[in-house]
Amino acid sequence: MNRKERRRREKIKGKLSPGEQNLSEKISLFSRIPDACNTCAQSFDKKDKAMAVSWKVAVFAEQEIVKLFCPDCIADAKQGGSNDNQENQ
Repeated sequence: MNRKERRRREKIKGKLSPGEQNLSEKISLFSRIPDACNTCAQSFDKKDKAMAVSWKVAVFAEQEIVKLFCPDCIADAKQGGSNDNQENQ
């Protein structure tokens, strides 16, 4: 393999697509996950797999903000949102 081919491969290998770059930025923000729910302050164990699956994480990459919500707060928000829609009809 000559120098020209090596440089071309390195150039292609080093570039990230916009989607990959956006994903990598969001993944780096996951280190900023809070230790408690943003709504009710219920504690969050980062090592508990059941919690990791059931809790929701909202990542706002533009402002570098990470928010965490427990299942109870998610259910309350969904229930509150559906009640508002029923009252307006």
